Amino acid sequence: MNIQILRKAIFFLFLFLLVPPVVSAEDNHSIEIIVDKGDNLYKICEKILENPEDWRWVALVNRINHPHQIFPGQKLVIPTRLLKGIPIDGLVTFIKGVVSIKSAGAEEWQTLQLNDKITQGNWIRTSEQGAIEITFENHFSVLLRPNTKIEITAARKQSAIYLMYKLFLDIGKTISKIKQSTGKETRFEIKTPSAVAAARGTEFRAGVDTDVTTRLEVLAGTVDVQAAKQKVEIKAGEGTVVKKDKKPAAPVKLLLPPTPMNLQPLYRAMPLDFQFENIAGATSYRIMLARDKSFKDVVKNNVIQPQDALKIVGVEDGTYYLQSRSIDNLGLEGPALEPVEVRVRVNPLPPFIQSPSDGADLREKIVRLEWLKVTKAVKYHLQVAEDSEFQITVADVKDITGESYETGNLDFKTYFFRISSIAADGYEGIWSDTLSFNIIPPPPSPPVEKPEMGDKELRVRWRNLGDGITYHFQMAKDQAFEEVLMDEKLTKPEISFEKPGDAAIYYVRTSAIDAQGYEGDFSEPQSFEVKGNYLWLPAGMTVLIILAIIVL
Repeated sequence: MNIQILRKAIFFLFLFLLVPPVVSAEDNHSIEIIVDKGDNLYKICEKILENPEDWRWVALVNRINHPHQIFPGQKLVIPTRLLKGIPIDGLVTFIKGVVSIKSAGAEEWQTLQLNDKITQGNWIRTSEQGAIEITFENHFSVLLRPNTKIEITAARKQSAIYLMYKLFLDIGKTISKIKQSTGKETRFEIKTPSAVAAARGTEFRAGVDTDVTTRLEVLAGTVDVQAAKQKVEIKAGEGTVVKKDKKPAAPVKLLLPPTPMNLQPLYRAMPLDFQFENIAGATSYRIMLARDKSFKDVVKNNVIQPQDALKIVGVEDGTYYLQSRSIDNLGLEGPALEPVEVRVRVNPLPPFIQSPSDGADLREKIVRLEWLKVTKAVKYHLQVAEDSEFQITVADVKDITGESYETGNLDFKTYFFRISSIAADGYEGIWSDTLSFNIIPPPPSPPVEKPEMGDKELRVRWRNLGDGITYHFQMAKDQAFEEVLMDEKLTKPEISFEKPGDAAIYYVRTSAIDAQGYEGDFSEPQSFEVKGNYLWLPAGMTVLIILAIIVL
């Protein structure tokens, strides 16, 4: 028999004689750890086992011939029953939207609330609009973005100075932060369907797509990523991609974030418009708008092309923070830009103008402007001008408390107007769209020509004002037209009628009516005289003389 085989047989027989018998169902439960540089089996078991002498059992389970024959990156299976220490509860320190929890072995999901406890073995999932931060001892925290599902595989205090956390990221995105405290050591692993990442004292992002591709981006410290029996070290400012059953891709340098351009001190209207500088090598940008500088409470999360502007709508008034990242052709996202403050004050909105409608033709020289009431507005500011730039204003009225305003007499021309709303604190919102209206002059008065009188008929003519114009004709015995003898609407610029029988001076006048029925002023009255018939006087006198002679 080969001497080396004999030694192995004796070593394993020795282990069988020393290890304790299996007495609990928990023997089937275990965790995995990854060996770090400089580790040996004695040191590892001394740190994490309740009884360090149980290193023999660990050696047997992992088929290790000698406690020093382990190598960095090697996975060791540690039975849960051998671990020392107690489970560490995590605390929900931030939550948004719907986030659910399921205990190990349970089928139903329960809704999580702020300050709820998270324990080892729990599954956590976030909804499409959900997010959660779980904080453990030693200031370790993990932030889950929307549509993420993880398992807290292990969260244990192994001793006064040693903490172990293991997560399984099934899908989604996480940001893990491990703050190393003096005198304490934290071992952290995050496992995905395609890789295992181990870190000490670091901050990094991990994401798993629907095709189980893993992306890791290290922001601080270092992370060892292992897959397909190969391990790579990812330093701060680097990232890697791991596909299912493939080795980790070589680390690549993460791209710098794009800087926003032409930021406004106050955004007064939607959409909020942002543009960004060009970053060489970036295929897209991730832009986030959040209510907090730590970007837990994200209200907008957009991916845009580098040449595109980002237009954001649907955010309330308040102070926000803008953050940008560059995304390379591997889908790796670089470090985030330092938060940029964005102030938004859209309300009160400008009022919706009811009348007059834009471009309306008005015949009255006094115009009534009306608009709808605006929520959060206590008064309004109105301007009416002769130009669209409002350099020549004819009305500039603040402190209008109602929803209407009546102008004074306006000239016949085009006017422009706009209205803004004023809040209770005196803040004035943006102007409404500029609208216009036209004060249309009436048709001119057609001058009447001298009437033409025949023996029995009289004819009156006036100036023809063109197509679409009709006329209003009046005749009276008084110049004030208090007693109108004739009142006619005509389609032609003339009228003929029977000559009046009474001898008198008559007056006539006309007005023009356009196609919309708008009637102008009457023309200056034109007069004509109808004289009486005196031929009967001589014959009458003769008859009177004859009658007088007979009587005498």
